[in-house]
Amino acid sequence: MSGVQIPDSPPSIFLPFIYSVEFISMQKVLFFVFFIASISFSSSASAQLMRNFPVDSKLGELKAFAYPEVKIDKQTLHLGAGSQIRDNNNLIVLPTMMFEKGPVRYQMDTMGNIHRIWLLTPDEAKQERAKEKDKK
Repeated sequence: MSGVQIPDSPPSIFLPFIYSVEFISMQKVLFFVFFIASISFSSSASAQLMRNFPVDSKLGELKAFAYPEVKIDKQTLHLGAGSQIRDNNNLIVLPTMMFEKGPVRYQMDTMGNIHRIWLLTPDEAKQERAKEKDKK
């Protein structure tokens, strides 16, 4: 080897800061933050939309709940295997955490057990009662 050292190359003047790896990754992070923020704002708006219930679901008033028995209107019904209970925000509620009572839509399975229960918001209850009156 000779004693000649080759200096490191100077920074490239053709790649300004906006094309650097740090800036591009910062753009991706900011995009991700704004994307998540926009989803959270849009989900609060979509939560206010009315839910569509199955045609074969029935309107009722949940009077009492003692797992696995449910009293809707004047009937005592049983929850079927794998039944779902959804709250006002359409989130699944475990039967052991079910403390609410009020207007519901419910769907029966082929064995006569309850398959799904949806707890209704006041607006949904009003709309569903109006639909029931129109059917009769």
